[in-house]
Amino acid sequence: MRKTKKRLNENFIDRPIAHRGLHSDTVCENSMEAFRLAIEKGYPIEIDVHLTKDGDLAVIHDSLLSRMTGKGGIVESLTSGQLKEYRLKDGQHIPMLREVLELVDGRVPLLIEIKFRRAFNEKQGEVLLEQLESYPYKDMVAMQSFHPKIVRWLKAHSKDYAVGYLSSYNLLKNHRFISYVLRTLKLFKWYMHADFISYDIAYLPNRYVTKQRKHGVQVLAWTVNTAERVSKAVNFADNIIFESLFSNFTSKA
Repeated sequence: MRKTKKRLNENFIDRPIAHRGLHSDTVCENSMEAFRLAIEKGYPIEIDVHLTKDGDLAVIHDSLLSRMTGKGGIVESLTSGQLKEYRLKDGQHIPMLREVLELVDGRVPLLIEIKFRRAFNEKQGEVLLEQLESYPYKDMVAMQSFHPKIVRWLKAHSKDYAVGYLSSYNLLKNHRFISYVLRTLKLFKWYMHADFISYDIAYLPNRYVTKQRKHGVQVLAWTVNTAERVSKAVNFADNIIFESLFSNFTSKA
């Protein structure tokens, strides 16, 4: 287990991070156009990846495809070829991680959230690191996940990237004790050995995050979509992950 900390560099701190790209009512989240728009404005980009049935990585937030495509299906149950038959609601295709890496090409930082359906499949981590191996801009990539096992696995298998833990309150409403352990960051240091925290802005400040930040742990606040949340984040986080409302937002959080 790699316990050495790797801090997010200034590329992830100096500019607000565009949540799922710079999307809007007319441009879908996690789409190539949303990523192009973010790149044009110089914003770091947060994306989500799922493992496909044939072992590729699709860039989309939900396992269930209905919300973004209007068509039934589960990412993990489909091949990358089958996913090509789906279209996002604005007509764009569902990107694969390789496409996004080629588009970004080190011009802005990329914050990759590893999604999962029910349980973490180590194959997902292996494919992610394999696809990133040929990406030369190591300092422009960071990773994060809600799943402690994913964070721990990534820390154990790569020294090139900062790995963060995503958290909020009531993550598992039917499992109160587990939800308590997750939101209070009980596993953050001794089990995950995570490098940074991404925490729900709705539940900042809280003493658990404040304690870690006092010890030098960097904090990203998500999802910032109001002026009030911007003001809060200035005091309790090192940077924000923002929604398209702040497409012209340029100052450091």
